[in-house]
Amino acid sequence: MSLKRRLMMSNAFALMKRILQQFRHDPRTIVMFIVAPVLVLWLFSVLLGGSGYKPKLAGVDLPDEIVTVMKGQDAIFEEMDAVSAADRLARQEIDAVVTLKDGVLSIKVEGTDASRTGAVMSVINTVVQEVAANQREKISSELRDKLETMITIIDQIKTGLSAVPNAPVLPDFPKVDDLEFQMIISDIELSYLHGSDDWNSFDFFGPVFIGIFIFVFVFITSGMSLITERTGGTMERLLATPIKPWQLVLGFCLGFGLVSLIQAALVLWACITLVGFPNEGSLFTVITITFSLALVSLTLGLLVSGLARTPLQVIQFMLILVIPQVLLSGIFDLAQSPGWMQVLNRCFPITYGAEALRDIMLRGASLPDIGTQLAILWAFIAVFFLLATLSFAKRRTS
Repeated sequence: MSLKRRLMMSNAFALMKRILQQFRHDPRTIVMFIVAPVLVLWLFSVLLGGSGYKPKLAGVDLPDEIVTVMKGQDAIFEEMDAVSAADRLARQEIDAVVTLKDGVLSIKVEGTDASRTGAVMSVINTVVQEVAANQREKISSELRDKLETMITIIDQIKTGLSAVPNAPVLPDFPKVDDLEFQMIISDIELSYLHGSDDWNSFDFFGPVFIGIFIFVFVFITSGMSLITERTGGTMERLLATPIKPWQLVLGFCLGFGLVSLIQAALVLWACITLVGFPNEGSLFTVITITFSLALVSLTLGLLVSGLARTPLQVIQFMLILVIPQVLLSGIFDLAQSPGWMQVLNRCFPITYGAEALRDIMLRGASLPDIGTQLAILWAFIAVFFLLATLSFAKRRTS
């Protein structure tokens, strides 16, 4: 090997050694390199390895024949009165209410999730088929009984003919036309509490995707911007001025918050007008939730930027703090997931933002209806703002 090539290789190896030394002196990065992908893959395995969804059905004044068959299905079935069923359907605690009147089986579904509606109708179709089969078997049994009666009568006639003087008075022959062939269920009627049969599965996930995209992009933008200012020396100069840490964080929140408000409005306009997402509620209420969710992401990004030292660590923090929220935000149905995962789902701000967006856009909820979710989002904003302020105050004193 020539001297020139040796020098080139030695330079390359020297650079490699420098990079490895940087990792050696930064154990947090090494740990995140391992923990982040393992955590994300493990969450995927739990989410995708669960059993299929069992629809929740409520029966109102159903005949015993239908109740018996319904309880034998792969579904959660409960009998209740009409008022309770309507209330629980409105609160999304059940997926459908089933009633029977004049041979028509009426199914009223919640309607916003097309996949759950499909699961409900799959169970209903199976129930109708089994009830019909049971009725046919019952009719066949009745026919056999009638035929046995006819045979007995014929035997009586033969016996009577052998002794005419004392012949018994024979009953009328039964007719097959006298048998009851009317089915319990003659038709199925499907109605929707929300939405319609034109909605597809993507319409149900649309509000969640809106919240996720705004949350992720604001987090990356805020976190990376502060890291850039730090590497450029701007942050150190700001910290050297009399400005207080809370004023610094508030200034970033106001600046990025205005940009996030414009972004949220434009994204919503594009999703509703161009993509065609349904929106049954007020656009102002939708913007209020998306802007609040953006502020949660912004304050979280400021907190992370105060902890991270490099842009790479911002990305690694995103894998730890943001990706699990995305996976548990509503993209996957957690109804059949482990209990601890459902509890963890209630600890993430994206969950409340996604629920509020679904309630507004798919169910027409007003601002007071989503007051609880909005209050929780602003509680997250306050907590992250406080922690970010403490982080910048610590950096100033260090």
